[in-house]
Amino acid sequence: MSLIEQVRQICNRLAEHGWRDLFLQHGLDISAADLKQELLKDIHAKINRKLKGFEDFSLEGTRGIEPGHPARSLLYHAFASPNVIIGANGLELNAFPTLAELEMVENYVFGIEPPSLLEIRSRADGADLALVVFASEYRPAPETVHRKHADLCFSRTGLARVGTVEPLYHPKNRGFLPMVEEDEHAFRVLPARYSTYIAVKRRGNENEFGPMRFNKQHERDENEREESDEKKYFWVPLHKIFNGTECIRDYNLHVKLEAHHVNEKLRRIHLELGQDASWSEPDISQSPFYFTEGIAEWSDNLDLGSNVLTPIPHPKFVEPAQYNGEPLTFKVPENHEHFYSSLLIENDDGSRRAPEYVHVRHVLENGKCVNLNNNPDMIDKIKTGGYKALHYIDYTGDGWIEVECRELANQVPRRRAAYSLVTAPDFFINCDQRELLEWEQPSVPASLKKYFWEVDPFTLSDNRIAANIELKEAGFDKNDDTMTAIVSLPYEQLPQKTNLNVTETTRHSYLPDAASGVFAPGWDVSVDSTPDGVEFLAAYGLGSPFPEDAKLCAALSTFWPAVAPDAARTFDKSYPTVSPLTDEEIGQVGKLPWDGVPGPQIIKKGDEEFVDYPALEYADYVDNALENKYSMALTGKVDVREYAARVLNMAYVYKALGVDLENLDRENDEQRMEISRRKAVWTILSFQKVSPSSKELQDAQTTTNAILTGTIYRFVVYRKGERSIPDDDFRKVRFKVEDKVTLFIDGVNILFKHRDTKWDGKDVNKL
Repeated sequence: MSLIEQVRQICNRLAEHGWRDLFLQHGLDISAADLKQELLKDIHAKINRKLKGFEDFSLEGTRGIEPGHPARSLLYHAFASPNVIIGANGLELNAFPTLAELEMVENYVFGIEPPSLLEIRSRADGADLALVVFASEYRPAPETVHRKHADLCFSRTGLARVGTVEPLYHPKNRGFLPMVEEDEHAFRVLPARYSTYIAVKRRGNENEFGPMRFNKQHERDENEREESDEKKYFWVPLHKIFNGTECIRDYNLHVKLEAHHVNEKLRRIHLELGQDASWSEPDISQSPFYFTEGIAEWSDNLDLGSNVLTPIPHPKFVEPAQYNGEPLTFKVPENHEHFYSSLLIENDDGSRRAPEYVHVRHVLENGKCVNLNNNPDMIDKIKTGGYKALHYIDYTGDGWIEVECRELANQVPRRRAAYSLVTAPDFFINCDQRELLEWEQPSVPASLKKYFWEVDPFTLSDNRIAANIELKEAGFDKNDDTMTAIVSLPYEQLPQKTNLNVTETTRHSYLPDAASGVFAPGWDVSVDSTPDGVEFLAAYGLGSPFPEDAKLCAALSTFWPAVAPDAARTFDKSYPTVSPLTDEEIGQVGKLPWDGVPGPQIIKKGDEEFVDYPALEYADYVDNALENKYSMALTGKVDVREYAARVLNMAYVYKALGVDLENLDRENDEQRMEISRRKAVWTILSFQKVSPSSKELQDAQTTTNAILTGTIYRFVVYRKGERSIPDDDFRKVRFKVEDKVTLFIDGVNILFKHRDTKWDGKDVNKL
């Protein structure tokens, strides 16, 4: 069937659901007899950019289909934009395109007037051409490379996320969502969509194609200045390649993408630990030390179209490793380094050749699993080593997506695979790294940033690091360090700016600006290096299994903001909180802690108060994964505005408490540690949103003659006193409450009261 007939079927299906009337508002009739002619006619005088969802349609767009330009094609924009949801009658539309239908319309944009190969070559001006695999998304204007209008965004790196349930595409959102309404502990897998383009190799150009956040890349080594984007090379998409005779004139193309993924965390562990840890070659080159099955595959759901890479759902995030039909164990090295209750494999000056943290708390004795979490001498046993611990696997991994197109093999012989990450869940699905960074970097004074994270929340797309060159068959080049960058189609002239005041997307993003970009060891991916010091991305440096990392990421005060929840106040260690979780989100109230670990509990003995904490050493995220205790039912509701408000108000609370960081520089390692130490003097005991009707709040307002409005937060903080272990549970730690302070804050005013004093108040800008 021809592309125009496929597009006609899509238009006919949607026309009766209000879409014909909506397009008529713009002078476009999707039920026209000659649909191709209708889509090519000039309608610029009738396009109504005041209608919801069309505010950020390209000002250069004048037709239903602009050949080769999706962002300038009104039909494509309306179908692909997650903000086009209201019909001509002002009511919400009740039917939306499937992902497969969006793919057909996208193909038609490039195939309505198929160019010749010579015409495509002429656009390259003699520069290198290649068949390049990209992950791509159509996004509202604020989320694009140039931030001028809604547009397609491309990266040579895609991120899918593991889960326990099949994916679910939400046509209204034009994307995938992870939550399962009927099960608060289930996670849907989150796919990534790939496609192939003839692309040109060009140096970075902010006004032509980007990359996104031009010259704002994160410098991994403060002693080495990163080369600017103007000097780096990027592969820039020119023309989409798809099956059939309508893609390139005089060619009948057959395009095939192949996906390859690897999980080699156990192999890497044993390469580092050596034969004393029970295993060596040839065993460690076999599954489950090194495996490729069960990680991800192409979806066979026809409604999703082609080339949607889907992680394979598994009932649990982790499972015991099996080798030759038996539980796989290894000898824990004697007197080896450990970090809390994890076996520690030290990095080599930041390079992680193996998982940095390894779970070693399940012991196989006489054919039975003995859980060391039930042993008060657990840490001593781990330090001593010499026992057989069970290995666990997860189904994360990294790999490559390669293209085959025999018809173009001679004409465009150069091919470039995409880097594919299948990584851990994102507990803040509605809060992306880039959104947080774009709030923090330009808006927050440097003096206040000291109260935030240890480092800025750089995204993976901000890094200029090669993909995993240990994936030998992928053909990745150690000098090709722009694979995670995000680019647009090239523009001869910088587009005009449309209305940026549009709704943010609420869906899974599989481009790397929604992923973490700080590697210590990382949440989504880690870093290794070649013998000559060239860094590259690699998934095998993450925890074994990944929940072993997740606990430490969370406990260390949101080292990876917008991905790892800040669980510092859940545990007994004195790490400062950066972005507090509410009492409900950590299970201090209710029964839905995000990590399955109920938060601290207040114990009263006469006039004295104590707080019982789960000991960090005994909190076992692997156990919780085996029991499916994780939940994003609450954290998944937090958007970037809420997340940023928590970070900002937490900083104001520290200032109100007298935490002075004025002469400290977070870029200095020693001073950064001092910043953490000073903030950690105070511990959050409670954090909640409160209603204006709260009697305690009203009393505070009456006393201070202040009125708090908008979102109001209540903090209770205290200084830790005497430390003890409760007689009835060695897995907990008890602290006496000293100098408790209650605070209310709305981002403008802060009201506070020490235990035995009256309420006082201040303007946050005068703290």
